[in-house]
Amino acid sequence: MISVEELLRDQEDAARALDELGFEYERLNRDEMDKFARSFERQFVLQMKPREIVDMYMRHRVEILMGAMVATAQFKKRFDGERPAAGKFGMVLPRAGYFGIGDDWDDVSAFTGGSPQNWIHSGTTLMGGTAGHAIKIGENAVHVVFGVGSLHPAPKIESFQFTVDGKAKPIFITRWPLTLSDLAVKEFDTSFIFKKGTTLLVKVFQKQTGDDWPYLIGVSFVPENILREYHDVANLPGTVANVVLTT
Repeated sequence: MISVEELLRDQEDAARALDELGFEYERLNRDEMDKFARSFERQFVLQMKPREIVDMYMRHRVEILMGAMVATAQFKKRFDGERPAAGKFGMVLPRAGYFGIGDDWDDVSAFTGGSPQNWIHSGTTLMGGTAGHAIKIGENAVHVVFGVGSLHPAPKIESFQFTVDGKAKPIFITRWPLTLSDLAVKEFDTSFIFKKGTTLLVKVFQKQTGDDWPYLIGVSFVPENILREYHDVANLPGTVANVVLTT
């Protein structure tokens, strides 16, 4: 398991990076670091059979810790692992509902081939907003995203483009990594950190019209009361749950 001492050293690197970004944050204490190490090990090391996926999470460990530090300041709550106590927040795999997709990542319509298609946007069935408009991250979520993958047995997506806070990012070309690898994942060189107020629009491009089921690879930090929203994913959008909003 990752030691608390290692994580405390990582936290200094994380703090320097967050200072450069101008992000508000609060350091985790030693007890929280112990919970972080145990939660990280259980969710992203022991549960991941492919060593390549484990290595991916390890490479982005400092950025994941950055997300925990941002969440501590944003939520004004303390970190408490995967199953936090009331009044605290936890660290889990990203759910499709946290980004307004639906009940799960395959809850999307077939993409039309030959032109960029909306994927993460305000116009999904769950969000009920305007197609092609960005979503906005609410105050009850912080996400660290460092890759995309496909759950479809025959992935078709050639590329993804993220637009963050109104700025289009360079396209991620994914046709080869999603189809020539058994893992069907594309890792980013650096992570995105999506916090309160971040706007996000993601489009995909594929040559053929048909189904594909893309998903985000990373970590989500959310308060304990949000982690209790199980079958009520439809409650996540809007100002009550305040996880994801339309723009």
